[in-house]
Amino acid sequence: MNKMLEYCKKKLAKIIKELQKLPDGRLKRRMDTYYHVTGKKEIGITKNLGLIRQLCRKKHLLNCKKQLEKNISIISRHFNKIDETTEKEMIRALPSTYQGLPAFYFLYSSSIEDWLAEPYERNPIQIKKSAGYTTRRGITFRSKSEYIIATILDFYNIPYRYEAAITLDRKVEYPDFTILNPYNGTLIIWEHFGAINQPGYVEKMSNKMNLYMRNGYIPYETLICTFEPDINDTSRLEVLIENIILKA
Repeated sequence: MNKMLEYCKKKLAKIIKELQKLPDGRLKRRMDTYYHVTGKKEIGITKNLGLIRQLCRKKHLLNCKKQLEKNISIISRHFNKIDETTEKEMIRALPSTYQGLPAFYFLYSSSIEDWLAEPYERNPIQIKKSAGYTTRRGITFRSKSEYIIATILDFYNIPYRYEAAITLDRKVEYPDFTILNPYNGTLIIWEHFGAINQPGYVEKMSNKMNLYMRNGYIPYETLICTFEPDINDTSRLEVLIENIILKA
């Protein structure tokens, strides 16, 4: 039980530190319009998704803070009853203003923005803009299939890097997508194998998958592999995102 008390205190300190960096005020909704409320002042922020996300995160952290303070008090009084409500349950119990927003808005931390802003080594093979496909984020992709995957990742606000270098078994690889799980910070590799009918391609694909698995990337947990039929039916991509990447 001492370990539980120590854990709660450490998590509480971390939450308090993060709360200090979040904006004042709270989120309010009337019909389809969202407002930032500070004191008696209300400002419409429906198009400011970054601020909405921060206020969602703040509301969730305040609830977590309250729960942790309660548990610390209970443990300190010799453990009568600990509140074991999960974070998902707390999010589902929030007021109607917060319902309908993506769950990971509440679990999104500034570390994701830091990760996206960090420079990283890209595949040195240059993409000809005339032959590439560019998303609304301004990233140009080598193939239409990769572009479709990226577009869906953008729709779900999934943080990713395109063809970022990783070193495995002293060998540099450039996975199609390196994704940061927005719930727990786990790195996920997504490879799209779109040319399995070409000579020698299957062997290269198998070698690459074996390399990933030898280095701890587990299929359907931290390794996603897709093929052209998945692109033809994008609902398959949505299932992968919702059941693997957005799995808390």
